[in-house]
Amino acid sequence: MFYGKSNPIETIKEHTDKLIINLKKLKKIYGKRISQIIDMSEERFWQLMEIICKYHDVGKVFSGFQNEIRKKIGEELIVTRFNNNVIKHEQISPMFVPVKKYNLTQEEKKLVYQAIYYHHERNIMYVDRELLNEIIEEDIRPNLEMIQKELDIDIEELKTVYLSRVEGQARIVEGNELYKEYCLMKGLLHRLDHCSSAGIDIEDDTNHEISTFVEEFMNSKKFKLNDLQNYSKENANDNLIVIGSTGMGKTESSLLWSQNDKTFFTLPLRISINAIYDRICEQIGYNHVGLLHSTALDYLEEKVNQEERNLEKEIEIMEYSKNLYQKITTCTIDQIFPFVFKYRGYEKMYATLSYSKIIIDEIQAYSPEIVAIILKGLQMIDNLGGKFMIMTATLPRIYKEKLEEMKIKFQYKEFIKETERHKIKLIDKKINEDIDEICEKSQHKKVLIIVNTINKAVEIYKQLKEKGADNINLLHSRYLLEDRNAKERSIKEFSNIENENGIWITTQIVEASLDIDFDLLYTEMSTLDSLFQRLGRCYRSREYIGKECNVKIYTQETSGVGYVYDEEIYMKSIELLKEYDNSILQEKTKIELVDKLYSKEMLEDTKFYRDFKSAFRVLDNIVDYDVSKKDAQSLLRNIDNIDVIPRCIYDINLSLFEKYENEKNMQGKFTLRRKINKLFISINKSNLWKLNGYINKCPYIENKYIIDTRYDYEIGLLLEKDEDYEIDSRML
Repeated sequence: MFYGKSNPIETIKEHTDKLIINLKKLKKIYGKRISQIIDMSEERFWQLMEIICKYHDVGKVFSGFQNEIRKKIGEELIVTRFNNNVIKHEQISPMFVPVKKYNLTQEEKKLVYQAIYYHHERNIMYVDRELLNEIIEEDIRPNLEMIQKELDIDIEELKTVYLSRVEGQARIVEGNELYKEYCLMKGLLHRLDHCSSAGIDIEDDTNHEISTFVEEFMNSKKFKLNDLQNYSKENANDNLIVIGSTGMGKTESSLLWSQNDKTFFTLPLRISINAIYDRICEQIGYNHVGLLHSTALDYLEEKVNQEERNLEKEIEIMEYSKNLYQKITTCTIDQIFPFVFKYRGYEKMYATLSYSKIIIDEIQAYSPEIVAIILKGLQMIDNLGGKFMIMTATLPRIYKEKLEEMKIKFQYKEFIKETERHKIKLIDKKINEDIDEICEKSQHKKVLIIVNTINKAVEIYKQLKEKGADNINLLHSRYLLEDRNAKERSIKEFSNIENENGIWITTQIVEASLDIDFDLLYTEMSTLDSLFQRLGRCYRSREYIGKECNVKIYTQETSGVGYVYDEEIYMKSIELLKEYDNSILQEKTKIELVDKLYSKEMLEDTKFYRDFKSAFRVLDNIVDYDVSKKDAQSLLRNIDNIDVIPRCIYDINLSLFEKYENEKNMQGKFTLRRKINKLFISINKSNLWKLNGYINKCPYIENKYIIDTRYDYEIGLLLEKDEDYEIDSRML
């Protein structure tokens, strides 16, 4: 018996049969769509895919691999002088493909051989041919009849000539005439292999269209489709860039554009992705949706605790999400856009996006380097047949011009809701100087304060506490995961309770697609694109008819300028906004101001524009397969952070760390590690100077640190030494 896997125990034939079943499902659901991408007949493409699936693991018959499995499952080892370290099964498998039976052309041989040979991307790239010939004669040829019978395959001859078609300069990369076909074949093999190993179907075959659910939801609320939503629905086969005012139903518009196609819905922040996921599932009532980001499983688990849902179901959702199964996947961009770096195995995501749609919500919220990655990714997706929709309240002009320069075809349209919502006032002083006014207003209004840094948010929180302000809350990114999730729920609940008044102090984490609505906004000045997102959290869909300004913008001693926000863009933003001081800021004006601010003329000689252009120079010269997926995700996140745990929390959870250290079972270790990860908080390395002398490496986990600082539920993590290691009573 030839084994293919040890956990669960599975033969090569059993695993291969699963791939063939999943291949047929993929062909049935998206076959026509995929076949339109390549330059060969539909019938031939799927025949080649079946060959690739059937022969991709045949190399596992090699005794070196078989002994690896036998050792794990406790079976007697095969007597052999070969081991699994010197050669890998995927390097042997192409040899078994019967090229004469299938009448493979020279190009088809190359496609089939390389898809199989590289379906595991490893550091071992070249085969010792002399060793391979010894393996053929001593290890494989004597068992040839048994191999053919057990695996139910045809084998014509055992030769190593295939190696010249896979190694070195022979490898298919971008620019090669076979590149599209290769990306699809290799990428789909990755999907088929991973899904079959996980024991799940490759695609959701539902006929339930999200667009139908959206329309039924809107009908139940007695809403009619507006111009933006009708436009999105009518142009579902095109790439779209849509500018829409806050409160115009951009989320519903994008889902109407999605129709029944496989779709990836992206947003800049995990808090926003969680909100969209909940909205699709719980309000719209569509269940064929996944959640994919670095803490998605923790969020789903937290929902179980809050709502008494089925934990196994939530874990299943996560497993299906990781394998890209769902009709709609809500995710952060670092989960899908690393393919731009062409990391080893990138074709899996790239091939999936070729027959999918991707929604980019709030593109202006990303740094210029990240936007360059997104635009490069959209170009690659467009080249392979995928579709995209950029949906935003404001769009920097240089992004639209760059897409045009890249020869990408798209429809562009603006939809402006001329509801007068924001009367703004530029205040030439620090935001701290109006604490008394904020306290007074909060007694009968919902007041939102948004500042540029966590330290400033904490500073204002303390000042308001000293003033005796009632119902005051703080939200930023430096909380334990459980606490942050609770605060995110609380701010949404506070916003929805009609007669509740008080204050929420936040950073920019509330800017993107968080459905909250406050009466008054006090904010530090930021760049215009960020500022206008903040305005969307105040009078979100209501018309403002008051005489006083409902938005106050503070321009003196503003925190975060120079490192959170580009100083040049910040100063230009103030100059552009001065004309509208003490007046209603129209929705059309917001769009025009951002467009002007981010024009080439305005940005010339700024660091922002230099960074944008520099990123494209790097992206246009990517070396294929030069980085791992993990490295690519790090590049995309563009975050230089470290994970820390306050000593007060570490001390009371020491037994958890010790249990993790001693745990031998892999599943048990994984479960403990997830619990431990929830106790760490990510901070920027720029804060390290503050921690000098009271930061130490965690003895149980690499690249994580213990800091002697205070933590509590209200304020979060403070980067100041806590002499008493004060323990939060909730932790006891």
